[in-house]
Amino acid sequence: MVKEQLMEFFGMESPDSSCTQNVIQLVKSKSENYESLLNSLRQFLDHFGYLDYVHETDDVVSNDTDDTVYNYCCNLCHWYMHLMMFEDIVKEGDVARIIPCLMVCAQFFFSNSRLSKYFQECLDFVLKCEYCMSPMQTIRTLEGAFVNLRGGAAGNIESDLVQENSVRNQKDLIRALGANKSEKAIQRSCRAADTVSDIFEKIEISTSVRKVSSRHQTPARIKDNEVIANSLRDLRPFSKTIGRVCQVMPNVLCSPVRKINSVDLKFRIKQVVDRLYYGHTINFDHESSEEDC
Repeated sequence: MVKEQLMEFFGMESPDSSCTQNVIQLVKSKSENYESLLNSLRQFLDHFGYLDYVHETDDVVSNDTDDTVYNYCCNLCHWYMHLMMFEDIVKEGDVARIIPCLMVCAQFFFSNSRLSKYFQECLDFVLKCEYCMSPMQTIRTLEGAFVNLRGGAAGNIESDLVQENSVRNQKDLIRALGANKSEKAIQRSCRAADTVSDIFEKIEISTSVRKVSSRHQTPARIKDNEVIANSLRDLRPFSKTIGRVCQVMPNVLCSPVRKINSVDLKFRIKQVVDRLYYGHTINFDHESSEEDC
């Protein structure tokens, strides 16, 4: 879908054809060529609404109802690109991008539902790191959000995901103890859960047992990708056609943030903050003594 966006933006009929519009002229110095590429990227992002922000009024959405197929595909690409960016942040362990990414996540979740629990969780994490914790605690929290179990570059995963997997392993061992299990047996099984899981994993690898996973085990076939690409070329979803209607979601907008009114967003943020941080205080003396130690 994103490739189709790029082909439409540069006026290409196929991936192997030449650009007919928005052509980048790379005939200058290296720094000027780099600036030209950045300008072209900004034009692409602005053209498909990736640079949209929450507006004060709803007047901006009036032009989004002419072609709902275009709106639906652009909206889908917005979610996809943001999730890919979040996945890249996690793999790289980039603590500098966590807060900005979560601030955008909060807007996306709010656009889906103003009562979204994920919106509240994003807001809670951002407020704690930006306002409630000391700089030292903030760094510890951000760095502790990721963990690299196997080493190597770009091998980080979410810390809470590791904890969830550990809890799942503990529950599996507790169920295996049967009905007449003692409290001490439960404690021992919980302590040994991760080690037992590693042993089973090594046995499965040595016996060539296929690991059960929620991800696709095999990549999509090249032929299937070609069929999808050809179908998108015939549909031309990113070529605006007035009157074209998406039957599944006829009222979808081009960007998730375009349906958000800033007044409503500010009011909801105030509600969540007042509820989460009612009577919240910070003991700075205790923090300073910890840092001195």
